[in-house]
Amino acid sequence: MYLAVKHFNFLLQGRDFTIMTDHKPLCYSFNMSYDRHSPREARQLDYISQFTTDIQFIKGHTNVVADALSRKDINMTVLNQDIKLETLAKLQADDAELKVCREKSSLNLKSVPIPFSDASIICDTSTGNNRPFVPQACRLKLFQHLHGLSHPGIRATTKLMTERSVWPKISSDIKRWTRGCLQCQRSKIQKHTISPIGKFPIPDRRFQHIHLELVGPLPSSNSFTHILTAIDRFTRWAIACPIKDTSAETVASVFLDRWISHYGVPTTITTDRGPQFQSILFQEFTRLLGVKHIRTTVYHPAANGMVERFHRQLKSSLMAQTDSTNWSDALPLVLLGIRATVKEDIGCTPAELVYGTTLTLPGQLVNCEPTTQEDATHFASCLLQVMQNIRAIPPREYNNPVHLDKHLETCKFVFVRVDAVKKPLTPPYEGPYKVIKRTCKYFIINKNGNNETISIDRIKPAFYEPPQATDDNTANKQSLPSFAKKQEEEEKLSTTPSCLTRSGRLIKKPKRYVHFMD
Repeated sequence: MYLAVKHFNFLLQGRDFTIMTDHKPLCYSFNMSYDRHSPREARQLDYISQFTTDIQFIKGHTNVVADALSRKDINMTVLNQDIKLETLAKLQADDAELKVCREKSSLNLKSVPIPFSDASIICDTSTGNNRPFVPQACRLKLFQHLHGLSHPGIRATTKLMTERSVWPKISSDIKRWTRGCLQCQRSKIQKHTISPIGKFPIPDRRFQHIHLELVGPLPSSNSFTHILTAIDRFTRWAIACPIKDTSAETVASVFLDRWISHYGVPTTITTDRGPQFQSILFQEFTRLLGVKHIRTTVYHPAANGMVERFHRQLKSSLMAQTDSTNWSDALPLVLLGIRATVKEDIGCTPAELVYGTTLTLPGQLVNCEPTTQEDATHFASCLLQVMQNIRAIPPREYNNPVHLDKHLETCKFVFVRVDAVKKPLTPPYEGPYKVIKRTCKYFIINKNGNNETISIDRIKPAFYEPPQATDDNTANKQSLPSFAKKQEEEEKLSTTPSCLTRSGRLIKKPKRYVHFMD
């Protein structure tokens, strides 16, 4: 009461008004001695008395105005889906399926009177319960009302509805509608899509195909906070260059200085979709070098798995150092150990494939290489001949489980798994989005008007059950879902003739005016 008067004081000043409350003891507050009030209550009553002392009692069930502010909003969409028994009785009278069921069905259909009404409805009593026969026009509404309570699965929804209603082929209808519930598809995870592991083309020579990636941010060490890493698919030779920032200029400069100047220009570079690698500078950099740039799909590090696996080994080696905070000083010796370690999949060390000999490590007591008195020319020719005969070994294959939904081959819309950090109660999937192109490893979808490439491992097919026709003339047209309408509007906008300014800028008309451009 005190807070209400204080909040509306600019409206109450100079006015005669009455305070209505359903807390009866407050009505006698001004008639009681101030000694019976606490100092806080006395101050508040003193403030209220500056405006009015007229406090009257009102019963709680009639205090609807104030009560409405403390009650949750009623979901009117659910209440509107309730089916009145009188309406159901009228629809049963004209239902053709009910007449057929009375003649040929094994159901025990009887007329049951409606309480407090002269009408009656047809119910099945074969199970001991009165199960009303639901006409065609009310089935989807009844399903949406019962299934929308907690969105159970197919079996639970079937049991929930068959105990309370009946109609021909009720189980198949419920299965189809439950599978097509968009809220369930966004919020539930049955089984993630797991596609077979893809294979890169085997490189023909060394330093032909490399993987590029960034590590960090790491604890600052000599002002370095990130590491630029690169690894060759043929030799498994890797570099790790500490950098102070991750700008596209820094990445391109370090890559040119630490890789290209030592090992030449590669044919193919695989990176993720970081802003450094998608920048105009890096794209122009790869174009000038004549390098094919492959970008992985978002939230799918397995597509760049060779360098990601190298990161695991690199980080564990740095963490094992005595002073892991000074990682930039320990990095050169860690790389030396990694390059001199035998790789199980290729059966030799990366250094042997690059230099044709083993590396001498710190603390090595005996030189493992035999001493020979051959000139440099003969050694170079022999080494060149051996290196030319080396063939790349493909990575090891693993028998990982594979799960591909058969509907991925034909679905028009898909849901995309959200792999980013989510807030509580956030649906694990978003969408649906329209499919533009599909391959064995990725889909191209239309997301918010833009075409995006998404890994098939983050996708599941979207099912949609169109509403059934009713007696209304407008209901005979099967309307598209809201997401399909949005996609059509975006496609319509994208197909409008594009205009360019004199500077070459593309004029994009605002989407909110798409309806006024017809």
